[in-house]
Order: sequence, then structure tokens, then C-alpha cells
Amino acid sequence: MKFEEYYISNKDGKSNCVVRSFCKLYNKEYDEVYNDLVTLSNKLNSSSFNDIIVFEKYMENNNTYKIDYGEGLLLKDLKLEKGSYIVFCYDKKDYYHMVTIIDNILYDKNSNSLLLYVISIYKENNI
Repeated sequence: MKFEEYYISNKDGKSNCVVRSFCKLYNKEYDEVYNDLVTLSNKLNSSSFNDIIVFEKYMENNNTYKIDYGEGLLLKDLKLEKGSYIVFCYDKKDYYHMVTIIDNILYDKNSNSLLLYVISIYKENNI
């Protein structure tokens, strides 16, 4: 897997990995994704737009669904088919992160995420 630096933020320079990942995957602006997630969070009575229930519903609304892949894998060891993916990952402690992978190129703010463990993989279904 290759790495390409990708960073997008709101007008104040703040960035969030969930919003950033969706911006890349769906080719949307930061504020649009953020506002959509906050609206969805409110509809779902969730405490945060970062909650799993919120980001999974957002992906479902955008034809992106969880796939079975295995457990305990490092991000750097993934061998995904061509396509567009979101990967929810962590350091096996308290750091959780989300990244976008498109055609085996990892898009993130730095390459440190390659050493994170995969929790879930979601694949965009282009219909």
C-alpha cells in the first residue's frame, strides 16, 4: 500500500479524521460533511457526530457498507481490491482513527496510521 498525504480542515484550520476521511471518499467540502454529520447525530440522539452509529449511518446513506475482512491486522498489511474504502482503526489502547484508502493508496495527514490495527473496513459501492 502506498501513502499520500491528505489534509483538509474547516475555515478555522481545525480538522477531524472522520470528516476528513468522508471529504476524500465522497469528494465533498469539510463544512458540508461536518454539518451533515452533526444533523444526523441530532436525529439519532447521539452525543457526538463521531459516534459509530452516526458515521455508519452516514456511510450507509452514501452507499458505503461494512465488509468482512479479518481481525488483528495492521493497516499496512491490508491487501484490498481496487476500490474506495474507509478504515476505522486504533492503537489497541485509547487512540481511534479513520482513514480513506482508494485503489490501495492510503490518504491521511501522516503515515503513522499505517501502524494502527484495523477495527472495521467499509467499502463504497458505486452503483
